[in-house]
Amino acid sequence: MKKQILYILILFSFLNNYCLKLQSQTFLGLQHSNYGGIHQTNLNPASIVNSRHKMHINAFTFGTGFNNDYLSLNMPFSLLNLITGNVPAQFKNPNGSVKFDENWLKENINGKSKNVNLYLQTRAPGYMQQIGKGFAFGFQYKNNLSFQINDFAEPLARLARHGVDSSNGSVTFSGPNQFSVGQNFGDNAFTVNINAYGEFGITLAKTIINNENMVIKAGITPKLLMGYATGYVKNKGVSFRATGSDSIIFNKTDIEYGYTDPSYFENINAVNFDVLKNNLQGTGFGYDIGGTFELKAKKDSKTKNKNNLYIFRGGLSLLDGGKITYKNNLKNIRITNGANDKVLKIDTNFINAFSNGQDEGIRYADSTLRTIFQIDSFDSQIITAMPSTINFQFDYNVFKFFYVGANWSQDLRGKKAVGVRRASYLMLIPRMETKLFELALPIGLMNDYRNGIVGLYCRVGPIFVGSDNLIGQLKGKNIYGSDFYVGISAGITGKKKKD
Repeated sequence: MKKQILYILILFSFLNNYCLKLQSQTFLGLQHSNYGGIHQTNLNPASIVNSRHKMHINAFTFGTGFNNDYLSLNMPFSLLNLITGNVPAQFKNPNGSVKFDENWLKENINGKSKNVNLYLQTRAPGYMQQIGKGFAFGFQYKNNLSFQINDFAEPLARLARHGVDSSNGSVTFSGPNQFSVGQNFGDNAFTVNINAYGEFGITLAKTIINNENMVIKAGITPKLLMGYATGYVKNKGVSFRATGSDSIIFNKTDIEYGYTDPSYFENINAVNFDVLKNNLQGTGFGYDIGGTFELKAKKDSKTKNKNNLYIFRGGLSLLDGGKITYKNNLKNIRITNGANDKVLKIDTNFINAFSNGQDEGIRYADSTLRTIFQIDSFDSQIITAMPSTINFQFDYNVFKFFYVGANWSQDLRGKKAVGVRRASYLMLIPRMETKLFELALPIGLMNDYRNGIVGLYCRVGPIFVGSDNLIGQLKGKNIYGSDFYVGISAGITGKKKKD
């Protein structure tokens, strides 16, 4: 029965299978730095004017990660042991590989819905330049690949993991689930979103006020959005029960899904990051807009840094406004059923179709579903919203090269929208920064304020590496995700300002 239930989940959220091989990203340590250069525009486009750099180039930046709030990895050894090859012998296979135990995956059972987020982002090229007094411009090309499941009901998550308890039914499987053969299952609304797109943005920033007490700056980044591929599932509710090893009875059903050419999601190499060669399936317009306020340090202040005289900086920005409209190679489907029972048989033809490949399985499932459900095709386009957020930034110069920053980001998109969202977070960012070296320790609440994290960011000259949750990953207990970013950026700093 476990396999049959999983086949049903494949029918309604099959996009999941295209991207689980991939690895939302904040790049907090990098973007909050005074030496972030063009990367600062991703947090607030006003930041680059009157910045530390007269000119800055991003050669290449890569970031990837995964997080969820359902399953945690709880190994009997630390991740650091795994990285360094010091895993105890009792947890190894004869060939030296790690002997994975499924019991290391620990469920978070708290009665709340579950969420999954996977992402990958590349940035290259990027450039910024100060233009005369009080003006700056920059440009940046980024590629994004994101997958999310939002508000996946905890019982449905457990059903997908363990299957149905059929010890009293027609097959011999008994799992830790509370659902059994013949029991009706409902209350399982959720959304799935996947999006692969590029963006080219041009940043314009200007100093509005600059006197002996304060500096006020404003900036904007209009973006050309290039849609490679997308897909979504909006499950408003499915009521079903398993009556045996080969049949499932559906009652009230309302599911909507759409997707473009799914071949783009089969592996990461299928996403063409060269916009000049890519056959785009959608286009759109986006924007970032922001402003900053800096309170200058007094001339006799012991806290000031001669490169930048502010003692306090605050900023407000609206990021990732806009949308992408997909019109090529797409399908939009809505599956509905009233109160009448409809029977789906999981026969050998159904199983063999999936064994012959996912595409063949989906085609067979689609034709089978059309014989038992009301299936409608609608709208010749998919409009995918960008992951809009409102952001507040704060930074205090405690002593010369030592700063304490903070960043609060609030999602504006919501979990029911068609389009990948960016989870809200609240972070404190103490850091030491100089021209040649920088070290930051982001601490706070991520994933809609649910998970406490401790990250790390380090830069030596032009090379930087960071993670938003490095400490949590290395300790090896209850790891709900993993992420890192790395890159090479360099620039020319301005002359030291006179007191």
